[in-house]
Amino acid sequence: MSDTWKVHLVFADARSNKFWRARTDGHTLYVNYGRVGSSGQTQIKEFDSPQAAQEALEKQASGKRRKGYADEPNSTTTAENPSPDKTPAPPSKPQTVTLTLDQDGRNVELSLRYDGKTVRTEVTETYLSAEQAAAAFVRIQQAMSDEGYKKS
Repeated sequence: MSDTWKVHLVFADARSNKFWRARTDGHTLYVNYGRVGSSGQTQIKEFDSPQAAQEALEKQASGKRRKGYADEPNSTTTAENPSPDKTPAPPSKPQTVTLTLDQDGRNVELSLRYDGKTVRTEVTETYLSAEQAAAAFVRIQQAMSDEGYKKS
């Protein structure tokens, strides 16, 4: 059995700092989740085929990403080392990073700029149709409102 997690996602905001990770071994799906720094809880589910287990992993990971979880870069998490503290040191000088996502007809480009006490974020999402873009606009506006953002 492989002890390396195939997917390792993290979610952090003002109220939480958590992880979700998963792997398959044959017909079995292993999911481990919890607060960063803990070993978390593990769920094990058997499927009729290795393909069904893999599809369940991909479906669950996709759902987590839609909820705001992000892939943990350079993750080397194993069962023997369940949840390392991956919090990077703060940058010592201004820096910019650009991240991209191309998934299911949705292209996202995220630019982050750190400069002292300021972090500037610019996100551009491109869709296959105007209808998809309009629906995303409404969904994102509602999600931001739900988080406490107010129109200015």
